[in-house]
Formats: sequence, structure tokens, C-alpha cells
Amino acid sequence: MIKKNVKKGINYLKAFYNFFRFCINDIKKIKHAQIVFVLPYFQTGGAERVHLNIIKSVKDKSLCVIFTHNSATDNFKKDFSEYAQIIEINKILNKKSNTITRALKVHIGKTINKSQSIKSIFGSNTNFFYELLPQLKEEIVKIDLIHAISKENPTIESHYVNSSSSINHRIVINKKAYGDVLLIYKNNQVNECLIDRVVVIENAIEIKENDTFKERDSLKIGFVGRWSKEKRPDIFLKIAKAVKKHNPQIDFEMVGIGMKSNVKKINQFGVSFLGEITDDDALSRLYKSLTFVLITSSREGFPMVIIEAMAHGVIPITTNVGGISEHLTSFENSILIENSNNEDDVAKLFVDAILELINNKVLISNLSLNAFNYSRKHFSITDFNKAYRHYLLQEKY
Repeated sequence: MIKKNVKKGINYLKAFYNFFRFCINDIKKIKHAQIVFVLPYFQTGGAERVHLNIIKSVKDKSLCVIFTHNSATDNFKKDFSEYAQIIEINKILNKKSNTITRALKVHIGKTINKSQSIKSIFGSNTNFFYELLPQLKEEIVKIDLIHAISKENPTIESHYVNSSSSINHRIVINKKAYGDVLLIYKNNQVNECLIDRVVVIENAIEIKENDTFKERDSLKIGFVGRWSKEKRPDIFLKIAKAVKKHNPQIDFEMVGIGMKSNVKKINQFGVSFLGEITDDDALSRLYKSLTFVLITSSREGFPMVIIEAMAHGVIPITTNVGGISEHLTSFENSILIENSNNEDDVAKLFVDAILELINNKVLISNLSLNAFNYSRKHFSITDFNKAYRHYLLQEKY
């Protein structure tokens, strides 16, 4: 009991010290911003790429980003810092001092309300944003972004319901997420007039106009993502092992975070681990070397990996989850795999599809060209930027 109380006391002192430093060094970053973003991470990830693109869309304004969670890597920290003042509050929140946490929320809320420059506040994927909202004055435009509805975080659904009347614009990335939000509203008797505040802005990337389509000289299959439960990287390894039994010459590569502790396992399956790639040019070179990118996930919104890959003529072979089928059509610009909780069954469907493709070079060429062309019609950053500027800055478009 004594040791527990001592640890609690030390954590309180650390939280108080970090809160004091925040008040001295960071609060002015919020005060002088025009837009405040409340986001969880700056680590490598699809959601983080989307958040960075949103920030770039308003890079001509004074921006502040409050990061609420501990990031696994610093890979995107420099990129966020290029366009905005950044604040990390995890060192306060992770000490779990309710008193200091409440003081932090109150201080941030008061600063936003008193600011002469702040026009809007934007949040995504962090409960802290929703806990701030009740304090904020009505004049502040409040916007959130929902990538996908997660059943693993039941708290977040209550946040969506409780904030439905205070959120001015609730952005979702596809029709699937739009339908999920409407279902939550219906199940919780949310006023129907608030549905008009839910809007779809699909993810996009900056596509180089001078890029031309190129046929692949060899077969190479990639996994680009993080090592996590919902991404199911073990299925990718099973696929690699099975395909290489039929054709040992096909290379399999993995890129992403959370994989370093699994490198030995990855190599045992005959797969190469290329590390974490965040540099745009290096990522472009990777995609240009791939024939297929595999998405083995049990759930998704709409992965940025698919958008990035198709822009380089890479064929997505993916489980048909989330909003993926809104853009992908099997045997037209991709291959869609029926999802299942049985990983062996899913792996077999991937293997069968790959073996069918590698024996049909004409089909590979057609799918690759179709993916390349589709990306240019549907994933350009121009409309994305206009839409976000409209909601964040109230600009007409």
C-alpha cells in the first residue's frame, strides 16, 4: 500500500511538472492559432497521412496540433512540425491524475474561448477532443473526422452521440462510414435534423501529373501497414509461404511499423522486411517495384495504401471490408477477397487468386492500367483540399 501511494504521489508530481511546463511553453501556441487540431499520433500510419494532408490543405493559416497519445515512432513529427505548432500532452495524461487532467482540459478550453484568432477546432480518433467540446463557446466551428466505426472502443460511440448537437460538421471518409454513423444516430434517437451535418470527404493524395504508366518486369508482392491484430499480417506470411512453394522466384516484402520484433518470423516465411518508409520518394520507388499489394485486414475504412498503390499501377488484392468495394471492382481494377474469421480460409482465397493472376500476364497488365487510370479520376488531392478548406475556413467551393 505504501509503495502504491508513493508511486501515485510521484506520478502526480510528474503530471504537475509537465502541466506547469505546458502552461509556460505551449499554451501560447493554442492562443495564437487560427485552427486547432486535436489528434492522437504522429507515427507512421494511414490515418496520420490523412491528418497530415488535411493540415497541408490549410497550410497558409496559423495552425496548432495537440497530440494526445504516445506515438510509436517520430516519423511524421517533422512533417507535422513543418506546417503547424505542435504540442504533446501525453506526458500529462499518462500519469492518470484526474485533478491535473481536469485542469488541463479547463485551461485549454478557456484559452480557445478567449482567443481572438481561433475560428475552428478539428479532432479525430481521440476521446480527449470530445471531452473538450462541452467547454467551447458556440462561435467556435467544431469538426470531427471519422475514418471508420470501431467496435473495439465502445466509449467512442457515446462520444459521437453526445457530441452530435455540438459538432458543426461530422466528416466521414466513405459511404460505409456514413451509413454506420446514421445507424448509431437512429439507435440512439438522435434528432434527424443533425444528419445534415454528416458529410463525406473521400481520402486523396497528391498525384504527380508527369507520372506515366509502366509495365512491371517482374512479380513482386507487398504488405504496407502496421503489425496489428486487425491488419492480420500473419495471413500475409501464410500467403507468401504457399505461393513461393509454387513459384520460388516471386518476391514478398513487408513495410511498416511494429514489425521489428517480428523480423525473424518474417524472414522464416521467405519474406523481406524493408523497415519503415516515410519518405515520399522512397515510398514511390517501393510502389513502382510492386505488382500486387495485399490488404489482409479484418476491418478497414478505406486504406491509404490502396490509394497510394493504385496511383503507381499496383493491383490491390484485398479483403472486401469497410468501404473498399465503393472504389474497387474485382477483376476490373483489383481483386476482392471474401472476408472470414478463419485466417486459413482467407489465406487460401488470396493464394488461389494470386496463382490465377501470375499465369495471366494480359490480365495483370489490364488490372494494373485500370488501377492507374482510376486513381487519377477519383483520388486527386484538389477536391479534397477544397472541401476541407470549406469546412475549416468556411470558404466557398
